[in-house]
Amino acid sequence: MKILKIIGLVVLGLIVIGAIWLFTLPTEAHLERTTTIKAPVEKVFAVINDFGQTKNWNPWMKKDPNAKYIYADNLVGAGAWYSWTSENEEVGNGRQDLLSSITNENVKTSMGFEGMTGTYTADFILKPSEEGTEVTWTFDGKGDQMMDRIFFNFSEKWLGPSYEEGLLALAKYIEGLPDPEPEMEVETMESDSTMMEEASEVVEE
Repeated sequence: MKILKIIGLVVLGLIVIGAIWLFTLPTEAHLERTTTIKAPVEKVFAVINDFGQTKNWNPWMKKDPNAKYIYADNLVGAGAWYSWTSENEEVGNGRQDLLSSITNENVKTSMGFEGMTGTYTADFILKPSEEGTEVTWTFDGKGDQMMDRIFFNFSEKWLGPSYEEGLLALAKYIEGLPDPEPEMEVETMESDSTMMEEASEVVEE
């Protein structure tokens, strides 16, 4: 009986300690990673602002090739979205929405994950640089549920490497795209009728 009591007290103590630890975990998280892409800001913005191109560099999409996706009719700019379902625990089920974009400056998105109730947003902040475009990818989360608190506490460890991998893949993808062809200057020519009228006026003079 004494052994059972001791075991019971130990278990109770661990539960209390665990509960206290959980309540000390953060209810917010912020993470960011920065890289420089050797491409003009217009080229970088066009890719980030287009969910149709996300599969070419997003690290989580590469984790599960068998994941299923549903896309909105419009994939460019504010209002674009896609959702996914996956049996891979690192990918899970969720949805991402493109909330707003400022041309060549910023793209803001929000994410929703099955089983988590917090709010999660990510920004791409673009700044022209001598080498091309400086890209900062951020994550911000808020939530007070147990899963959120645990996720936020380990966000640097869990998200950091994927953010770094994603930026490397983004740079490789964009730098490999062909540059847009320069617009050709079209010289405006006067119409034949106008030229004929001017010619007739010269003859009359």
